[in-house]
Amino acid sequence: MSVIHLWRRERGTKTAFVLGGGGNLGAVQVGMLAAVLEQGVTPDLLVGCSVGALHAAVLAAHPTLAAARRLEDIWLRLDGEDLLPSGHLSPLRLLARRRPSLDTGEGLRRLIDRCNALATFEEASVPFEVVATSADTGRERWFARGSVREALLASCALPAVFPPVEIDGERYIDGGVVNNVPISRALALGAHRIWVFHVGNFPRPRSDFRRPVDVLLQAFSISRSHRFAADVESVPASVELVVPPGVDPGGIRYNDFGHTRELIDRGYESTVAFLAERGEAAG
Repeated sequence: MSVIHLWRRERGTKTAFVLGGGGNLGAVQVGMLAAVLEQGVTPDLLVGCSVGALHAAVLAAHPTLAAARRLEDIWLRLDGEDLLPSGHLSPLRLLARRRPSLDTGEGLRRLIDRCNALATFEEASVPFEVVATSADTGRERWFARGSVREALLASCALPAVFPPVEIDGERYIDGGVVNNVPISRALALGAHRIWVFHVGNFPRPRSDFRRPVDVLLQAFSISRSHRFAADVESVPASVELVVPPGVDPGGIRYNDFGHTRELIDRGYESTVAFLAERGEAAG
């Protein structure tokens, strides 16, 4: 039995793609998406966070394998030094800085303009939504109408790295602070089948605490992992949840884009194997 047959959509079934955040590990997600789209699985709805929001916007314009190939080309041409601040800053220097971010965000704006073909959400071929975190209220906000560019900037505004984005008088930062892998939104929008593309979905040992910043980063990671696990457990039995495994990237720094080809290939191969295993099990 083919994978395409296994996931052929029944009448009335809404298939959602949930695209989680992950910074430079978003390259893994590109490979995962290519493997699934290659098998003819396409979304009726897209929800994204941070780098996943950027991918959602590209797929919403044309939810095809060609869109995944376009994302791959964009990633392979991406210059990490142009996008993110380079060099090392000690925690003391970070605390002493008198501005809210390390970078101006101009590189991120250029990347969004290069990737995104949609001026407004209303132009999309497939409905999509992206999430950002209100720095004023601490709540998540979902963008589904109006300017795509501003919504993507807000969703991707990695705290301390990129500046907060003001929209309608309210400041927003990266959606991953509150909902990095927004399964809950797909459920709220009535999805019956949810494909989750979570690049952080792999077992990892917790590192030693050598500096205060190590504890802070680990706490943030634990918080996001806890939210993901809780959301997975909350999915009702009537909804099909499909979660391809992520891949362990090793010790890649957040601003290292030198492993993009490898990460795309590993994401693709891991998902192809996952699909083949599901096909054999169901057959």
